[in-house]
This record gives sequence, C-alpha cells and structure tokens, in this order.
Amino acid sequence: MNKTDRPFIFCHMETSLDGKIMGKYLWIPETNTENDVFYKMIFGPEARFQYEATLEGRITIEDNYTYYKKPELDENAAPVPAGDYLAPGAALGVYQLVMDTHGRICWPKNTLEESGRTMHVVEVLTEATPNAYKAYLRSLGISYLICGTDKPDLELLCKKAKDLLHVESMMLAGGGTINWSFVQAGLVDEMSIVMAPAADGNPDTQPLFLAKPGLSTDAPVVFKLLDVEKLADDFLWLHYAVGPKNTYDFDNDPEYKQVQDRIKANRGK
Repeated sequence: MNKTDRPFIFCHMETSLDGKIMGKYLWIPETNTENDVFYKMIFGPEARFQYEATLEGRITIEDNYTYYKKPELDENAAPVPAGDYLAPGAALGVYQLVMDTHGRICWPKNTLEESGRTMHVVEVLTEATPNAYKAYLRSLGISYLICGTDKPDLELLCKKAKDLLHVESMMLAGGGTINWSFVQAGLVDEMSIVMAPAADGNPDTQPLFLAKPGLSTDAPVVFKLLDVEKLADDFLWLHYAVGPKNTYDFDNDPEYKQVQDRIKANRGK
C-alpha cells in the first residue's frame, strides 16, 4: 500500500523485560511511578507523537474499558443501510477505532476518555457483522467502517481512516495480535516501546506481538533502531523504524529444518 494513501502509523506500547504487555509487573510500585513516562510520550506537553486516532483490538478494549459486558441487541431491528456510518459525533475529529468484526463490545456511550482526551468511538466491522449490532451502534451514535467481507481488510481500514475520517497520524495500541497483523502487513511506520525495569515470567500473558492463523504468520520482520533513551525510574525507550516482512525461504533451508526436526523428535522424551 502506498504510504500516501494511509495515515502515518506508529505503535506505542509498554512492555516488561520479557516482552509482555500485560501482567503483574504493571502493578508493582516500581513500575507505577508518578512520572508515568509511558503516557507522557503520547499525552500532554512532553508528547513525542501527535495523532488524531487510536486503534486497538477488541480484547484490549474489553480488558480495560467495557469489561466483557454483553450488548442488548434487537434481533428484529430493521435493516440498516449498507456501507459505512459516520455519526454526528464524528465531527469531534479525534477517534478511538476498535477492531470488533463480530460485534461483541457493549458500549456505554459513543465516546471514550483517556488522560483528559475525549475520542469518538469508531467500530471497525466487516460485511459479516450482524445487522442487529450495526443497529445497536447507530442507536448509540457510534460510527462504524465496513472493512472486509468476513475478515478485516487492514489496507481498506487505513484508507478509510484517511479518506473518511481525515486522520493523518494514528497510534496502534495493542493488543499483540493486532500489533503483529499491522506490522506484518507493512502498515506500521514506527515502533515506540517503553520498557519497564521489571518482568514476571508469566507464560499466559499477552506479548508485544502475537501471530494468529488467518491474520498473520511467524515470518520475521526486521526493525531499524532510530533512537534509544534512558527515561526516569530506569525505564527505557526504544524507537524503531519498521522494515518489511522477511521473505527468507525457511522451507528450503536444510539446516533450519534439521534443527526443528531434532527438537520435535526429542522434546518430551
């Protein structure tokens, strides 16, 4: 996709030393400091990035804002018009985009507040999203964009964010699945990682990147370091430019295959 056809996209995340974006490490005093260096980079006078929209996945929104409540849907709602819907609240000009293709999030209202910033909610749906859910969003004054037939079309989402919402800069803010899907698709320009001086070793919490069948693969991506900076309270800022998905042919590398086969054969003995 031509970069001029989409917003500038940066991914800004806080991680532990072991690359996790959730976990007990976030709750201890050493990482919950008054300086709050992670948020200072995107909010307030010390912000390193300026942006009109934030994009997050459904699970991130459910975990942090809507807490897995179930929306009350009218299964007999009249069919809504086909295509995108821009509610009057979209005139706010600052947006919270959410990938919710199955229509599961229960919203209390059509805005979301974060650190004094009020954002108009825009749901990212597909043509397969139920009519009842689209009617529900309209009743709340929540905008939505149809991006894909039965799974999200990331390039179309980026194009609509620019053409319909006039977004020039967008922050990608997790979780790991959406982060990796956008990185692998070549749609992220820069990574901004604030690394906390802590880890908890939990094997079940979300990592910074997570491949998901049908959306992304484990093909490597190489990053170019733009800057590294020690922040207050022993936090570290890593700033990268994102490279393309690597096309190395692992299937025809005999040494790689030999190592993997040996591991599979011996693991669990």
